[in-house]
Amino acid sequence: MNKNIKKTVYKILQEDSYAREDDWYLIQQTLMQMLPCNSGTAFGQVLQGMKVQGISFEAITRQRRKFLEENPQLRVENVEKARREEEENYYLEYSKHIPRID
Repeated sequence: MNKNIKKTVYKILQEDSYAREDDWYLIQQTLMQMLPCNSGTAFGQVLQGMKVQGISFEAITRQRRKFLEENPQLRVENVEKARREEEENYYLEYSKHIPRID
């Protein structure tokens, strides 16, 4: 694992409030800062760079969760509520699904 992930993610989360709401935006911003690539770089090359640098999507999102746990005043309540509602709706919709065996 890359030791600079924590510093980079914390810096982004302190400066950019949208990064606290959207994991994919946070991942994009982190990769743009940590990897020497531009917006035209192929996704496969970005993934190879992540592998070489020791960066993973889970490490980035784990640091976001840790940051928000340490700084609860920066947590966006609307997002947490919406995620819980979406998760509940998904559970209610698919929990009764019984696959057919024909």
